[in-house]
Amino acid sequence: MLSNLRALLSRMRNFFGDSSLDRELESEMATHLQFAVEDNLKRGMSQPEAERQAHLSFGGPQQSKEAHRDSRGLPFLESLLQDLRFALRLFLKAPSFSISAILTLALGIGATTAIFSVVYGVLLRPLPYPHPDRIVRLWEQGAAGNRMNFCRPEFEDIRSQNKSLLAVAEYNSGVATVTGAIEPARLNASSVSSDFFAVLGVHPVFGRSFAPEEQKFGASPVALVSHSFWRNRSIPRAIFPLFA
Repeated sequence: MLSNLRALLSRMRNFFGDSSLDRELESEMATHLQFAVEDNLKRGMSQPEAERQAHLSFGGPQQSKEAHRDSRGLPFLESLLQDLRFALRLFLKAPSFSISAILTLALGIGATTAIFSVVYGVLLRPLPYPHPDRIVRLWEQGAAGNRMNFCRPEFEDIRSQNKSLLAVAEYNSGVATVTGAIEPARLNASSVSSDFFAVLGVHPVFGRSFAPEEQKFGASPVALVSHSFWRNRSIPRAIFPLFA
């Protein structure tokens, strides 16, 4: 771990340092090349042949320089800076075209993100209930192929004759006028049966859910409110059970 950190610090120091390392590298390469030429001359080669053979054995000097720079520097960062400089030159050369391309990309990315957000929220994101893949919705299909809600006697028959589902519940939602311990207000409300929360696998944070006797005709109405409704309306906890 310590050796890796030292290597990283050395690479950063070399990357942000001056050009003295490049000059030292060129001087060292020239020295090695001169030694190779002298060895070839001692073997009886002519001056041009000795230089040619030394260059062949030593390899391309530019490739050697690049390999040495990569080993002691940060090649990824260097490539990134080169790409940024090239992009800046292109932008300054044709600013109108560059701005149009950037705006087109921004609009495309924004539209793609918006579409994905909608698709994720509607199709991909799981329902906020335990085992959402086990929750099913039932409806009646009319003669014309349209979907219809069950009437109360039909729902009671389905619930009493059910042998496949753990629980069956009914619900109906819409905007209703809420009165009582607060000022009258038009709010989103739902009418549900007693097994509704058992089907979803959720429980009220405070209080209790609906009892079976509260589903009978003529029973006193009972309501469960959301946490945000209870908090914003300052309703005493003893009046309504609280549902998160």
